[in-house]
Amino acid sequence: MTELSHSEHDPLAHERQVRDWYAQHLQEVRPHEQLVRTEARFIDSRVRADMRTVDRDDVIREWEFKLVADYAALGQILTYVALARKQYGFERKIRGVIAAFEFSPEFLLVVEVMNLGLELLHIPHWMRNAGFAMNIADPPPIPKIIRPGKPGSLSDPEPS
Repeated sequence: MTELSHSEHDPLAHERQVRDWYAQHLQEVRPHEQLVRTEARFIDSRVRADMRTVDRDDVIREWEFKLVADYAALGQILTYVALARKQYGFERKIRGVIAAFEFSPEFLLVVEVMNLGLELLHIPHWMRNAGFAMNIADPPPIPKIIRPGKPGSLSDPEPS
């Protein structure tokens, strides 16, 4: 089993690991949808959606994965949907999906009030480790309980 890494140099590593696990298990969680690709590029752009899928009704979904979705995620997913619609000549149905463990209240408010037509997918908590084991190379220290009057306690005089 691979260890889940939270690199200081790559803070998005965990999001990518969750996305990759979800992509590998897409048929289990969304059986009527097929993976087109992860890191899906758009023509004439450096922008990439986290994942692109297509369902049996020929609806293309552009995905953004977040640990916690907030208003910043809206700009990303709206950009992906606009670029995809332009790329496909406005002839295909395109949906934006934000998959996250949590959604900020402001995010939910904006999606509802502005009627953005985004699909919000609440990733179950059990997927948080994305099939990886947590890194336990540096386990937290176990506190030593000191009892007064017992050998090794602070109240014992120093051995001479």
